[in-house]
Amino acid sequence: MIDSVLHPIPRYLLAVGLFSRRRQFDAEVRRLIDGLVPPGTSVTELDENTVQVGTLVIGLGNLRAKWDRLDRQDRVAWLAETLPALVSPPSLPSRLETTQALRPGIRSRSMLEAARLTNLNNEVNPGQRHNRPLIPYRPFGGDLVTVLLWDAPTTMSVVNQAQLDEWGARFGDLLGVAIDNLGDQPHAGWSAVDNGVWTSLDQDDYDGARMLVSGYLDQTGLAGELVVIHPNRNLLIVTAVDDADGIRIACELALEDLTAPSPVSFQPLVGRDADWRPLILPPSHPAHGHWQRLTCMNNEMNYKSLQQPLQELVGDDLYVSPYELAEAADGSYVSLSTWTEGVPSLLPRTDLIGLVTDRGEAITAAWESVHRLVTTMMEPTDHYPELWRVMSFPDTSDIARLRNLSSS
Repeated sequence: MIDSVLHPIPRYLLAVGLFSRRRQFDAEVRRLIDGLVPPGTSVTELDENTVQVGTLVIGLGNLRAKWDRLDRQDRVAWLAETLPALVSPPSLPSRLETTQALRPGIRSRSMLEAARLTNLNNEVNPGQRHNRPLIPYRPFGGDLVTVLLWDAPTTMSVVNQAQLDEWGARFGDLLGVAIDNLGDQPHAGWSAVDNGVWTSLDQDDYDGARMLVSGYLDQTGLAGELVVIHPNRNLLIVTAVDDADGIRIACELALEDLTAPSPVSFQPLVGRDADWRPLILPPSHPAHGHWQRLTCMNNEMNYKSLQQPLQELVGDDLYVSPYELAEAADGSYVSLSTWTEGVPSLLPRTDLIGLVTDRGEAITAAWESVHRLVTTMMEPTDHYPELWRVMSFPDTSDIARLRNLSSS
């Protein structure tokens, strides 16, 4: 489908156009930052989507995605209005004199873990590092968690534990207040897509958080357990768990939003009220292919968010193997991690493991087969998402067995 759509336009022209948009965005970001900070402030590009201004690290991924979606004539004005709040974020009050600005938020747990790792990397005394959560949260379901937000006129901030300590407040108490505040806020309702599939209409960054408000999902009129997908902060997709065609449509809608700004999660959840869990579909289900692709894409996004801060944290002692995706001949997706002889590593949980010997031989085997054969060599860690520490490598007899398994 993608090839047939892109075929009339030469691919090199598409590449040039994308590069041009990125160059324009990067130039405008740098120009605006230079005008917002005092002379002499260091501005360092950490990677394509991250810049450090002084000691402040700013993520540009959401801004870049929104820039690409705006009309050309609106881009610069929008960026000029948005960037100052990121360069000089407003401080939360030192005393909690009003709770009107509190709101609940639904976020990926991986986002919180990436923030924790980044905070550890930025600590002045690395020898005194601790592993307590930087941001308190309550599990919601699957890879989603509920956090506490402070909603200011120009930006929203996730409330961290240090801020709660300064206020002398408890997370659970303020979260209840935040949910009530969101429930009192008018919302735009739902749009019926097709065949029992509904999408949220609010576009105010709280579409997913409204699942915490009593009766919100009931307004769709769907009975029984529901399937929800929350691909980004401004979209919630809902259908019934017993509606196979509805699940397929819901997954297709989520796949269309893979590059939207402010991503949250592509993992479909099933449940109702306060009980949510990951949706599991058998291969015979009509939506299995779409569901499987969404699940793999979500895992890739979560692992990728941890790759850089975790590698910086462990240094040269361990190699953080990336979570990679490959498309099979039948259109399905498989995930792969690489275990190289002589390279102590952290392996993400994937469908397949590629083992590379010091002689350059590469063997690919199912994760379960490798783990069953060399269980003692694969040590689980407390990282999220799931990572396994491997310090040694299977011996020649184990490699021979895995070679036979991969060729059978």
